[in-house]
Amino acid sequence: MKKPWRLLILFNVILLCISWVMAVYAYPRLPMEMPLWLNFCGQPVIKMQKSLIFFLYPVIQSLFNLCFLLVYGVGPISKKISYKDLVYLNQKKKKLLGELKKEIAFLALIFFNLIFIHIHRSLILLAHEVEKGVEPKYFYSIFVIIIILIPYYHMRKRMILKK
Repeated sequence: MKKPWRLLILFNVILLCISWVMAVYAYPRLPMEMPLWLNFCGQPVIKMQKSLIFFLYPVIQSLFNLCFLLVYGVGPISKKISYKDLVYLNQKKKKLLGELKKEIAFLALIFFNLIFIHIHRSLILLAHEVEKGVEPKYFYSIFVIIIILIPYYHMRKRMILKK
């Protein structure tokens, strides 16, 4: 069986690079007063003088990606599975469940990266007074997709356990 989570890591790296390229490209073009925080639910937009704090979102996104990589991407995760029903499973099923965990984690990370990129893009457009903040439908739909991954994981887990 191929390891699809390795391809998902590549997509996450691509999204992280896009975020950094967008930030580096936009920073010199920002006005002297830029927003730091967006209006989500009637909150006022927090503005400040142009500074390197603008790169806070890509830095946090990079740390987030690094944490996921350290937790899920290094070494076999199947040894860390502690479910009671896994005691009697053979090694192949344990390995498949470990691979599934990695796949779901890096799939969720793609959507978290999209959230970071959307927030940062919205800050840039708000600074240029092109938009008023995040696009709520897009922003919340990504969270819904992340939540949908939970039953998807459990369905795939049951399929592996039934084999």
